[in-house]
Amino acid sequence: MKFIKGLLIFFLTIQLASAQSQDSSYQKMNELVISADRFQEKIKDLPRQIELIDQKKILQLNQQTTANLLEQTGSVFVQKSQQGGGSPVIRGFEANRVLLVIDGIRLNNAIYRSGHLQNVIRADQYSLESMEVLFGPGSLMYGSDGLGGVVHFNTLKPKINSGISGNVSARFSSANQEFTSNFGLQASYKKFAFLVNYTESNFGDLRQGANRNSEMGDLGLRKVYQKRLGDTDRVVSNNDPNLQVGSAYKQQNLMTKLLFQPKEYQQHLVSFHYSNSSDVPRYDRLSETVNDTPTQAEWYYGPEKFTLISYQFEDGKERTYSDQIRLTTTYQNIEESRNSRSFGSSKLTQRNENVNVASVNLDLRKKKNIHEIRYGLEYSFNKVNSNATATNVNTLAQTAASTRYPDGGSQMWWLAAYASLNQELNSNWILSEGIRISNTQLNSMFTDKQFYSFLPNETHQNNMSICGNLGVVYLPNKNAKIYANTGNAYRTPNVDDMNKLFDSKPGQIMVVPNENLKPEQSWTSEIGVWFKPRPKISVEANVYYTQLWNAIIILPSQLNGNDSSVYDGKNTAIFSNQNAQGAYIYGYHLQVSYLINKLFSIQSSVNYAYGRIKADSIMPADHIPPVFGRTTLDFKHKKWQASLYSVYSAAKKLEDYYLNGEDNIQYATANGMPAWYTLNLQGGVVLGKKESYVLRVGMENILDRNYRTFSSGMSAAGRNIWINFRIKF
Repeated sequence: MKFIKGLLIFFLTIQLASAQSQDSSYQKMNELVISADRFQEKIKDLPRQIELIDQKKILQLNQQTTANLLEQTGSVFVQKSQQGGGSPVIRGFEANRVLLVIDGIRLNNAIYRSGHLQNVIRADQYSLESMEVLFGPGSLMYGSDGLGGVVHFNTLKPKINSGISGNVSARFSSANQEFTSNFGLQASYKKFAFLVNYTESNFGDLRQGANRNSEMGDLGLRKVYQKRLGDTDRVVSNNDPNLQVGSAYKQQNLMTKLLFQPKEYQQHLVSFHYSNSSDVPRYDRLSETVNDTPTQAEWYYGPEKFTLISYQFEDGKERTYSDQIRLTTTYQNIEESRNSRSFGSSKLTQRNENVNVASVNLDLRKKKNIHEIRYGLEYSFNKVNSNATATNVNTLAQTAASTRYPDGGSQMWWLAAYASLNQELNSNWILSEGIRISNTQLNSMFTDKQFYSFLPNETHQNNMSICGNLGVVYLPNKNAKIYANTGNAYRTPNVDDMNKLFDSKPGQIMVVPNENLKPEQSWTSEIGVWFKPRPKISVEANVYYTQLWNAIIILPSQLNGNDSSVYDGKNTAIFSNQNAQGAYIYGYHLQVSYLINKLFSIQSSVNYAYGRIKADSIMPADHIPPVFGRTTLDFKHKKWQASLYSVYSAAKKLEDYYLNGEDNIQYATANGMPAWYTLNLQGGVVLGKKESYVLRVGMENILDRNYRTFSSGMSAAGRNIWINFRIKF
């Protein structure tokens, strides 16, 4: 905390240099985003906090995955249970309380869970034109799940009359022997344009930092690991305990788009997205030991296959009812599985899920005088199929096993309508308001009860949700913006909330179905400001307060009057998802930027959140990160660019953990999670004409510090040297 306070004092008291240069923070306020209102809008006109990372910045940051990219914003906290993932936390909300969107299409489906969600890496950073983070309620435009915010991935779009162009790039990093290659190609002919982008990554076992402080103790050291030799599980000594053996995985991403533009104001776009991985080891579970013996012989997610096909029609002709129409139809297919086998056991349990999602969105915009209205309809249908088998790894004989979700299948659908109105009252004042009405239905069937007789035959839900927002922006001059907003968001219980049967903590907590859940509701109020107190200093700050009721959390429960039952052969305490009486979260975000001179600039941010659950007693809310932030010193001169930066986090005390939730106290020290910071350096140079060649290099965690982010089940990378070379043609 002293480090963070010192930085803030520095920014608020530093004297101005005499050199003159353009202020990039002012440019940022005029940049266009689409996540807030589904159509492009300037950041300065929106009454909320928005983080925008354009393609140039994405390539400069040059991260391994989109999860790492989000972490580098300095405004989003990221949890990790395995290397193949990363769960963003926004204002104390995580997983299915944060909405993921790609090109206006929601990715959250009926089995997005409440724990830690790793799906964000399905978006390939090499295919992105920009990434936007909308903080606060996002249900008005995108429906259920937008409690904490929206992460919107805007992918590259083919361009008419652009000729033929492309790029190839390769990246290597030392901490996990990563090798990533990327290929992109665009071509156009008259009224047609085509784009393809392919990325393939190979990540080896991740090495953690070697320099650990006394508070970390032996946390995270991989002293032994499991290995199958013949028909026997063996405990193998690890010659390098800092190497997190069992964390390696591979991933491929493919995107293609075809654009047809028959008229200047009209276009048709067909898109195809595909993501696939190798088996992804669940490292946190694999690292658990009792008396130096692993509890699990195997625990991995099977190849996670994600397919998205969409057709989008857009028309910009001025009509009585619209100036712009966008119709989007999509189909998604998601395949995932969980595979686990206890150490010494011959039974490998494999639980498989297949989700099909179809949706239609109609969005319209009309501007008249000072009024601009956006309105539309949305329909979405989710179908979930689950099956499970138990395989004897010695004989390969298969028997039935209990499924994670209802074995008879589940169907979830919703129909929604929304309207949003912006009014530019004059050059200084902008008023916005909106409302959304949604009806959601869910049906599930349990057919095989040989494992758990207490399961119902079927479950049903029918929920109506209404949300609204009200915001105001005051622009006293070009160097200041003051805004305020208030509004609510909702999250309708999905198949994962209502009907799953799983072990939250193996052998300790069994979570059973509960069909009596109601939608979560939140109400958030926020006040923010952006201003330039002096020509070269800009400040962004906001404070917010969120009241959450009918909050869905895991609490003790009973079955037939008993508070425990047998799960996977172990007597386990019974819990269920329940609507707690309520919760609240409040916090702030502060960012200060200073333009030193024509060559150097510096920026620092800090984020704070505090949350409590109001049930039978006041207790800490889970998913609340400690104070965290990022400070960067940037250099730019002609074709050269470099950044020296630090990412940091305060400590998370054990008394602030929610013990029965998803804070993963078992992966923390006896006192919680110690504070940490890293020092990092990266730079790049443009070579050749028209930026034909770009070389970027970096060293992350220069001090090789050992740390892990709050709630994570694996330690972060140690010193990492990376190099990236990109060719444009």
